[in-house]
Amino acid sequence: MNRIDRLSALLIHLQTKSRVTMEELEVRFEVSRRTLFRDIRSLMEAGVPIGGDASDGYFVVEGYHLPPVAFNKDEAAGLLLASKLMEHFTDRHTKGSVLSAMHKVRAALRYADRDFLEVLEQKIQIIRPATKLQEDHEELHLSTIQQSLVSDQVVKIAYHSNYNDQKTERQVEPMALVHYSNHWHLIGYCRLRKDLRDFRTDRIAKMSLTNEHFDPSVHPTYTHFTERMTGGTDAKRVTVIFTQELARFVQDQKYGFGFLEEKTQAR
Repeated sequence: MNRIDRLSALLIHLQTKSRVTMEELEVRFEVSRRTLFRDIRSLMEAGVPIGGDASDGYFVVEGYHLPPVAFNKDEAAGLLLASKLMEHFTDRHTKGSVLSAMHKVRAALRYADRDFLEVLEQKIQIIRPATKLQEDHEELHLSTIQQSLVSDQVVKIAYHSNYNDQKTERQVEPMALVHYSNHWHLIGYCRLRKDLRDFRTDRIAKMSLTNEHFDPSVHPTYTHFTERMTGGTDAKRVTVIFTQELARFVQDQKYGFGFLEEKTQAR
């Protein structure tokens, strides 16, 4: 990346957050801290109002706006792939938001890049797995969960527990939204069970935000909880024997089932 492109990308990056650390910028642009100091100074000399410092991070003063952002065809193609995947991994509300965003991306493209994207879209297909992730009519409450995660708001849910086939009303303090095993999961502190719990979003019949806020720092980190949930608590080592004719059909699928090693046995 040449310096002109880096300065433009740096300005955009500084506007993506309320404050951006030097460590984050070093990772993003793969240049030295000294180079970043020089680039920030150049932006300030060009009239961009940048605040902050190296210890706490930098930000662009509120009220400053960039000219309309333009996407190149590679960026637009990346967003197209993401939107295609999101059609099958989200609910109807989120899918509508993604499609609306893609219309805005297309509108910002040059005519040649629009044609490129139109041809590319016709030749990309996402095939649903044999077990559908969710039906189109299902509500996964993703928008409400995202809002609660940012504002630290308690949510009230009606939840169907599959293991005992019971429905319960609960108040939950949301900690994270995690996707694993082909489903979205709300990880949160359940006031009914007084502990962290995993709620599959397609089993939440109803959800609403309450006016109550909570302090997430009083709870243990959710990462260890999710690692335990995704890794399983009762894993056992087993040996599966295939004939050579059948073994070739397993291929990479074995890695999704905790594959450790394979040996060829003489007949």
